[in-house]
Amino acid sequence: MRKLFGTDGIRAKVGTYPLTEDMIFKLGKAIGIYTSRLNPRKRKRQKISVIRDTRDSGNLLEDALCKGIVSCDVDVVRLGIMPTASLAYLVRKMRHDLGVVISASHNVADDNGLKLFSHKGYKLFFKEETKVERILFEEVIPRLGGPLPESEPILGKIEEQDLKNRYIDFLKKIVSDCDISKYKIVIDCAFGAASFIAPSLFKELTKESISLNDTYDGVSINEACGALHPEVVSKAVVEQKADCGFSFDGDADRVIACDERGKIIDGDFQLAIIGNFLRKRNNLRKNSIVVTQMSNLGLDMCVSQWGGKLIKTEVGDKLVLEKMLSSKLNLGGEQSGHIIPLDYTTTGDGILTALLIMKIMSQENKPLSDLAKCMYKFPQILINVDVNSKKPFSELPKLSKITSKMGERLGDSGRIYMRYSGTESNKLRIMIEGQDQLQIKEMAEAIANTAREELSA
Repeated sequence: MRKLFGTDGIRAKVGTYPLTEDMIFKLGKAIGIYTSRLNPRKRKRQKISVIRDTRDSGNLLEDALCKGIVSCDVDVVRLGIMPTASLAYLVRKMRHDLGVVISASHNVADDNGLKLFSHKGYKLFFKEETKVERILFEEVIPRLGGPLPESEPILGKIEEQDLKNRYIDFLKKIVSDCDISKYKIVIDCAFGAASFIAPSLFKELTKESISLNDTYDGVSINEACGALHPEVVSKAVVEQKADCGFSFDGDADRVIACDERGKIIDGDFQLAIIGNFLRKRNNLRKNSIVVTQMSNLGLDMCVSQWGGKLIKTEVGDKLVLEKMLSSKLNLGGEQSGHIIPLDYTTTGDGILTALLIMKIMSQENKPLSDLAKCMYKFPQILINVDVNSKKPFSELPKLSKITSKMGERLGDSGRIYMRYSGTESNKLRIMIEGQDQLQIKEMAEAIANTAREELSA
């Protein structure tokens, strides 16, 4: 049974289980043991690279994690504060055996977490995470018991390296065959990891780049800014008369764009734009895109109009990636802004996606507003409901009944999708799409009230 890992790694409030110093040390040992059992590579030492975002808690968790890893005779390379996607790139280029990101992505500063990457730059899939959990709960915890022992042997070594320029050089190559120097843009770094890469990169490549929320204070990450609040950039783009804008989240693995008029360009629009661009150049494999159940019906219509196909998974960019690999496809992503263009990278990369969108603007010689016309977005309502437990929907008769009733009212002109959050504890997400905004708002609120009644008792 999975005990730690959720939709996207481990997430929790700092100082609560499992994000306590002793538990992260033990998890470090489990990760070290897991790595030492991987098929040996052609060198003497095994290495794990570690990065973090800007949260104050990152240093403490990183110290405990690294101590656990090196006690297993595995070396650690600490790369400092960098975007998640940079680790996916560097773990491959540096031929490291595993990568660890200490981040809670778009969550508030009081949260933190861990994501694990394989030597190929892919997030560990669920079956691999389960192996780490099994080592932790069946080997490490039984041996160490409760509190940490006074001392553990340090068999591996810890070194610090600054490899930002390698990642930056990789990003520059994305736009090496086009001219984006004519664009004026606005970016929102969400007080996160993008702050250490994006401002200087975009200033170098564009006519003018205005950076918002690009300082580091350890506590403001994602606060009323970034990918969850794209209206901040939208307003600035209009005021500054910029060509487009990009809002990143705390670890910069997702991006929400806006066009020159301030209209929000979410992940579905981005997939439509990138997919259409690749399709016209015969570079979209099998004419298909992998998305999640949260993607808008408008994307279905857009792709079907040019004879393409959407393949849907449950929510989670890891599940999107797994389906892309098994189906041998090269484009997938989420409405939330996780875009995975496999011809360029192995995971969601907000900075890379922003560059790719500007590349398309340049090569198509069109403003972003024109590119986005390829898709019409159906009205969509999303409500988050706090619940006391995550009971199976089959055990909630009132919720099942009202959902079925509302689904019949929508018919083929809309849909209802519900799921429990995999990144936030005890939260139910209710999404309804349809052609009538007022109707679906009324339906969503009715379903949400019923959910609160049955799940808050």
